[in-house]
Amino acid sequence: MTISRAGSAPANVDSENARSRSDRYTRVAIALHWAIAAFIIFNLATGFFMESWPTPVRLFALQLHLSSGLTVLALTVARVVWRLVNPPPPYPAGMKPWERHTAHFAHFLLYAAMVLMPLTGWAILSAHPPPGSPGAAARAAASRPTPAAPRVGLKLGAAPPVAMSARPQGGGLMIWYVIPMPAITPIEAVGEQPGGLPPQHKLHEEFVSWHTVGGWLLLGLLFLHIAGALKHQMIDKHAEFARMGIGKSRTLDCQHRSAALAEWRQVMASGHNSPDLTAAKRRQVVVGLTAPAAALGCV
Repeated sequence: MTISRAGSAPANVDSENARSRSDRYTRVAIALHWAIAAFIIFNLATGFFMESWPTPVRLFALQLHLSSGLTVLALTVARVVWRLVNPPPPYPAGMKPWERHTAHFAHFLLYAAMVLMPLTGWAILSAHPPPGSPGAAARAAASRPTPAAPRVGLKLGAAPPVAMSARPQGGGLMIWYVIPMPAITPIEAVGEQPGGLPPQHKLHEEFVSWHTVGGWLLLGLLFLHIAGALKHQMIDKHAEFARMGIGKSRTLDCQHRSAALAEWRQVMASGHNSPDLTAAKRRQVVVGLTAPAAALGCV
């Protein structure tokens, strides 16, 4: 066996790199994961507090809130399609069966929330009479002179108000201030005539309730997801962060160090003599390789 340099990596680094990449999500999946996470955190932050903000600020926050929510819906659909075409990496071998089942169930609930939360928010904003319809005219005549902004936030500790909130005059809601937000036609059509206003109001309040409960459930799932990732990373010593693009894969570190350690042990066992490899130097290299490998849980 020929050793060119102490501690040099084995010749099959390329194959090891390929195996290491199998422990990570694809770059597209990683980008979708972090983009969705950022939008969800933003929407939870605005959704829980914007009901208490002044109307002009609340309307601005509403535009961003609905834009972010519908973006989450679109990105979630893209992520599901990508996941079907590109299966995720397997769970670490040391993961217990109950942990795998819990992870699968938590992921299912997260995906469900990422679809249902934007849909219920969209339904809230659609539960208003079509602009220019008899129902819109009847509601305008019965409303206060300065109607409130659309109520879609998750106001902490507050019961839904009795009065039906209004969209900006003539609609006016835009997705990222570029694309007009379409209403969900069947929900909007309920209030087309004045007689449909009471049932539409009831629908509106039900959607608000569902959206509020969903917000709390999503917050709980988010904390559960983060706690699970920290547990696997810090306690189980799995490269959980590396799977989502943060840090170096522990698998590749272990492969490099274990392969190099095995190679040096073979050199020592065979009594290989080299002018550059004294007994003291051999022991130093083995100790230097073994200690980091043990710290990584490789040996």
